[in-house]
Amino acid sequence: MINFKVTFPKIIIIFLIATVLFSSCIQQQSTRKKINLNDKWVFFYPETGNWYEAEVPGNIHTDLMKHGLISDPFYDTNSGEMSWIADETWRYRRDFTISNEFYERNLEIVFEGLDTYTDIFLNGKKIGETENMHKKWVFSIADSLKQKENRLEVVIYPSKKINAEKFAEAGIAIPDNRVFTRKAQYQYGWDWAPDFETSGIFKDVYLNSWVKLRMTDVNIEAELITDTVAFMVANIELESENYYNGDIHIISPHNEFDTLYQKLEIFEGKHTYQVEFPVKNPRLWWCNGLGEQKLYDVKIQVGTKFRIEEKNVKIGIRNIEFHSDKDSTGQNFYFILNGIPVFAKGANWIPADYFNGRNSYSNYKQLLELAKDANFNMLRVWGGGIYENDEFYNICDSLGIMIWQDFMFACAMYPADEKFSGNVEEEVAYQVNRLFNHPSVVLWCGNNEVSNGWFDWGWQKQFDLTYQDSLKIWNDYIKIFRQIIPNTIAKYDKKRKYIDSSPTYGWGHKESCTHGDSHYWGVWWGMEDFDMYYNKTGRFMSEYGFQGFPQISSLKKFIPEDSLFLYSTSLKTHQKHPIGFETIREYMGRNYFIPDNFDEYVYTSQVLQAEGVQKAFDAHLSAMPYCMGTLFWQFNDCWPVISWSAVDYYKIPKALYYFAKNSFKDIHISVIDKKEEKPEFFITNHRTKDIDGTVILKQIDFFGKVIFTDTIQMIIPKSKAVEVHFSDYLKSIFTRDSYKVFGVLELVDNSSMLPLAQRSFTISENKQLVLPEAEPQITTHKKDNYWEININSNVFIKNLYLYDNDSEGIFSDNYFNVLPGQTKTITYKPKNKVENLNLSYLSINQINYQRLGILFNILK
Repeated sequence: MINFKVTFPKIIIIFLIATVLFSSCIQQQSTRKKINLNDKWVFFYPETGNWYEAEVPGNIHTDLMKHGLISDPFYDTNSGEMSWIADETWRYRRDFTISNEFYERNLEIVFEGLDTYTDIFLNGKKIGETENMHKKWVFSIADSLKQKENRLEVVIYPSKKINAEKFAEAGIAIPDNRVFTRKAQYQYGWDWAPDFETSGIFKDVYLNSWVKLRMTDVNIEAELITDTVAFMVANIELESENYYNGDIHIISPHNEFDTLYQKLEIFEGKHTYQVEFPVKNPRLWWCNGLGEQKLYDVKIQVGTKFRIEEKNVKIGIRNIEFHSDKDSTGQNFYFILNGIPVFAKGANWIPADYFNGRNSYSNYKQLLELAKDANFNMLRVWGGGIYENDEFYNICDSLGIMIWQDFMFACAMYPADEKFSGNVEEEVAYQVNRLFNHPSVVLWCGNNEVSNGWFDWGWQKQFDLTYQDSLKIWNDYIKIFRQIIPNTIAKYDKKRKYIDSSPTYGWGHKESCTHGDSHYWGVWWGMEDFDMYYNKTGRFMSEYGFQGFPQISSLKKFIPEDSLFLYSTSLKTHQKHPIGFETIREYMGRNYFIPDNFDEYVYTSQVLQAEGVQKAFDAHLSAMPYCMGTLFWQFNDCWPVISWSAVDYYKIPKALYYFAKNSFKDIHISVIDKKEEKPEFFITNHRTKDIDGTVILKQIDFFGKVIFTDTIQMIIPKSKAVEVHFSDYLKSIFTRDSYKVFGVLELVDNSSMLPLAQRSFTISENKQLVLPEAEPQITTHKKDNYWEININSNVFIKNLYLYDNDSEGIFSDNYFNVLPGQTKTITYKPKNKVENLNLSYLSINQINYQRLGILFNILK
């Protein structure tokens, strides 16, 4: 690296002459030229011997489907008929011409994403091969490109066959031979995804030409941030054919900081030049909930007497600290943003579409706006998927959603031979450099559950490993995750921290509750009760969850009408967990009446999922600052499936989404309801100021009669959870007659006398609640692009779920309790414009009354 530094007092002087010098440069043009090659591709289908139009970016499955050569892989049981596609070799080609103006000394072709093993030919000559879908591939074409007609061909080989060959050489693959290929691991099948092993040209393809000089990269970081100035450093990578005298301009297109001008010696070859510049009175980038997401546009121009090169970069000025330090309890795990400790609220993110070529700005934006609206401030990009497209991170920057970024390794032991290690190093270097400028990216993590799997999942016994085998496999782990990856990161990113694996300890170890981050799967995998969430709260909960069905309206899109019943072959096709149905039913039977009606069963599964995970939310939030993060599994789906997601493949929220949205507000009331114990109440304050408030506790019967009320005056400190200490006598009242009463806890601001938070709750299990028959009074009012809906009831309604029979859309809240005598107001935004709403509803009242109606009438 060649460093060029300007002391800041000189900048004002330099700026006075900058415009004169700059004006002489801007008359020159860049030598770089680019030709997009995304269109006019075709692919060869061996069965017919014909070529068909292909989409780039795209995947072979979507190309085949477009021409009717296969059925929709997502519909019905079609996914079971697709295995042959992964066994084929696929050929893509494109013809193109170029102009004389494009033809320069330095010519290259760029593939932003190829999945995965390919040979690439230009005019019959092999110009390169690929073996990693997680990096960009660039090949020189100076000897192959013609000035007139050209033919580009990409031959894609089946990874299944190559994996088998590599396994034959290695002799060991844990847990299977997917480990040999740098391909999205979920594409080999997961407990929420089918095994399609798709392939294709799933990102952009283009030609580059340049002569004399080009700017290849710009990374900008904050060296020091104060209230009055941020000292920034631009790392500018240039590639030059010769030595030149030049200059650099760093410009704010919107005049948000002074232009910096500096003379520059440009050396032959590829070098990085470091330039400092100040931003006065910086506006900081904050995560969702803490402040604005200020982004600065920065223009970098490098000029010589013959040319000017230019790049535009968008940055956020922020200071992120990650702490994982030993303390009196064990080892903490938390983030500090701009001096403020942040409780991370969010979920794990998997690919937005199984077929990555279909990822789009619109797709990302809809999902990420749902996350923001649910008060998320963090998503963990899970290590068995993909490094998402640039649009994903751009949107996260703009919405204030921090990103925990896994590298793409998951639940397996990976080889570390020279070739594989080199491949990994190139991948890491590319991705770290690509994502550098995004303020949303706050942490690098080497893998998902690889260390956990090695020590806790019995692989040594399962695969009959010798001591020598085990030693080699663990040494390979150390080489990749504790040497290659962190050492490569250190070359490009000295600010963000790195951890080698998540979780720190597996959930079977007591340290999982005291050290680092934790994946708690005692609920679901361990079949433990939801109440165990209260006892298994670690320092940062980075995985936990439970399954729930998608909405009926979503199910109808991929399940035929005659298969919309439990355990149909079609439905089973879309449940990838080996005992998923059994696990849902087991937990449902513990807490709820199991409906015979399929629609009611789907609804109950969502309430089960949401109320079960709610106990985790309450446990984690009430433990702040001991626990400083809760990221549930999982936010989204990559295909239509019964899964742990809060939002289904069609972007329709489940009940879990709304429970998360309410739990992740800046003030949260937790109700810790352990069986056979008195309830405990906590208030969590995420704000940066203390709250002086009044806490009101009420017990009310299902018809609205207040049985008792109590109030407490208290201060809720900033960035902390505190217990609300009502008397044991009052708490014990909730265990009496709990089958026919509910509680309300409310926090009122003492200065404004306005309510800050409210939580209604029941103590008994759902199937013990003798709920009255309920018919809510619903009124609707049409607004510009949404509907306002008011709900009233003269009785308590539990988990009221509203849906429109004629449209799909997003409700601002759903699956909520309706309190007698109180109006609940929500909004509904249909995906398409509608003139009228045709609303229907379901509630726990309806299901319980079918079973307990006679008892209710006796008690009444």
